[in-house]
Amino acid sequence: MLKADLHTHTSEDNRDMISYCARELIDAAAEKMFDVLAITNHDTFTYTPELAEHAAAKGILLVPGIESTIEGRHVIILNPQADIEAVRTFKDLEEYREKHPEIFVIAPHPYYPHLRKFSLKSELLKNIDLFDGIEYCHYYTNLFDRFNSMARKVAEQYEKPLIGTSDSHHLFQLDKTYSMLDAEKNIGSIVSALKNNRIRIVSRPLSFFIYSKTIVFIFVKFFIKRIFFYFRPPKHGLK
Repeated sequence: MLKADLHTHTSEDNRDMISYCARELIDAAAEKMFDVLAITNHDTFTYTPELAEHAAAKGILLVPGIESTIEGRHVIILNPQADIEAVRTFKDLEEYREKHPEIFVIAPHPYYPHLRKFSLKSELLKNIDLFDGIEYCHYYTNLFDRFNSMARKVAEQYEKPLIGTSDSHHLFQLDKTYSMLDAEKNIGSIVSALKNNRIRIVSRPLSFFIYSKTIVFIFVKFFIKRIFFYFRPPKHGLK
């Protein structure tokens, strides 16, 4: 069984504010004994052969990945090529799937309200055939796990595998929720294990302190980003 986190973010993500780079994330994942990792930055294909070599030296198989914004909604795509950055509509995704049957598409945090602009919500069922799996998100507590419960029901109804991830934007989020995969340590075997639901989710609910800390981080980053984009000079100034 391979310990895998297939939804993570790093400072190479141009859509977010993250304090550690891809190599630092790989190093942290190695310390926590991960075998498989996917860096899925927003609309940015971060995977490179050099990063894969760095991961391999740490005992980690790095899987290519991206969190694409499809018609305003977030979608995780594993094992694509760099041209995945051009995919922007569900029709684009359908065509890309036909050309690249080796990919695996995950619906991330589909019902989480704090990501109301980006969560799939009703778009998940409208486009259910485009998704291979549904995410079980780390962000919950013992007392409240409604949004993961909603995702689980959809996964069961449509016979899609449920995949545990950290969606880490901070290193403390690593290791809270992940997936154990019954696979060999190569990308083809990983994708096969995902498609055939050879997965066991390992998950620990967040403490109230960590849950609250994450909420604070979300709101602070939101306001900082708003201020940054408000004061950022225009790309094309007047001559």
